[in-house]
Amino acid sequence: MDPMMELVNALNALTAALQKFSSQTTNAYLDTFEEIYDPEKDEPQAAEAPKEQPTLKHEEATVTFVQLRSRLSEISRSGKTAEVKELIAKYGASKLSDIAESDYVAVLTEAEGL
Repeated sequence: MDPMMELVNALNALTAALQKFSSQTTNAYLDTFEEIYDPEKDEPQAAEAPKEQPTLKHEEATVTFVQLRSRLSEISRSGKTAEVKELIAKYGASKLSDIAESDYVAVLTEAEGL
């Protein structure tokens, strides 16, 4: 037999063996998954509604700039950008960093009411 034909036959045999191995491996993986995950038992429960963050009162702990910025950005992303801008302007500021540190708690308290 021609050496080239021997090489072609060997490659065909190798290809067939790899396809069989790949099929067996995939089936074994899927069988493992089915054993680990039972959709009837392991179906995720209905997601609970996100808990509301408690509103701050004036007598509670101080509010940092980072906390205020974070909460106001959440409120703004929820579609209340205009209200957040009005609130900042109400405290005599054109931007959040212009608000006096002593007003952070009051601003956050009002923002929670938006």
